[in-house]
Amino acid sequence: METIHIEHPNQIPTTAGSTPCVLALGFFDGVHIGHRGILEAARSAARKKGYQFNVMTFYPHPKDILFPEREPMTYLTPLPVKEERFQEIGVDQLFIVKFTPEFAKLSPEDFIEHYIVNLHCKHVVAGFDYHYGHKGKGNMKTLTEAGYGKFEVTTVQKIEQQAEKISSTAVRELLAAGKVEKASDLLGQSYEVRGKVKQNSLFYKNHQFIKVDINQDYRLPKLGVYRVEAEIEGRSYEGICHQMTVIGRQSFLLIQLKECFADTYGKKVNIKWLKYMFGKQKETAEVNDYIQREDMVI
Repeated sequence: METIHIEHPNQIPTTAGSTPCVLALGFFDGVHIGHRGILEAARSAARKKGYQFNVMTFYPHPKDILFPEREPMTYLTPLPVKEERFQEIGVDQLFIVKFTPEFAKLSPEDFIEHYIVNLHCKHVVAGFDYHYGHKGKGNMKTLTEAGYGKFEVTTVQKIEQQAEKISSTAVRELLAAGKVEKASDLLGQSYEVRGKVKQNSLFYKNHQFIKVDINQDYRLPKLGVYRVEAEIEGRSYEGICHQMTVIGRQSFLLIQLKECFADTYGKKVNIKWLKYMFGKQKETAEVNDYIQREDMVI
């Protein structure tokens, strides 16, 4: 996969748009089941027509530019992780457009001319609620009308699970409620964050405690104690996340690993959130009872 960064109004690199393509449009945070419906529709159309399968996404999140007074966005899939997901899906070219105040002022007509027609796009695929151009004035209806005679447009309708729309917002709300299992259902895989072991402890009763420095762009679930799975150098370990500490935008996790005897210090670690167990305010007697039953160490 070739990744091409574009910043408006700079000229698009000559390597971009040199081959006819089907282009999937969206922010794609989380690359969840709904996003995969859009991406699969684009990939299928590209294969059928013999075109490249390309994706255009944006960074940072538009809310960071349009509402700078708010807290900075955190992501289900920070940009490097999102790139990995696109590569796994089989994207040929990925366009990452830097979302700036200048780009936000672009009219719907200019967006189409510069970022669809100029990229040799012959077929656009996006979700039913996709908007583009200044103040989001462009939508899938106007895109279809503008594409007449120039490019085809496929609108992917709402994808639901148990009568609920699958969306990045829904996943964030579930994480905020500690419902990591349900969030994983919408994502199509366990919710995962990545970090680096900054500190580890001596082994005690086949357990090792590690302090993990988490990439500041990640969105974490609500505070509480969780059952997790930690992957370190290709090996997976059962774990309990006991504590989450946030200082500014820097986050740390205190995780207890079961039967992990490796030297984890300085190692990269992927944390999969499996189940919320209890909050920090749970009664001490209940916590102790749970610890004994689950062979946990605190």
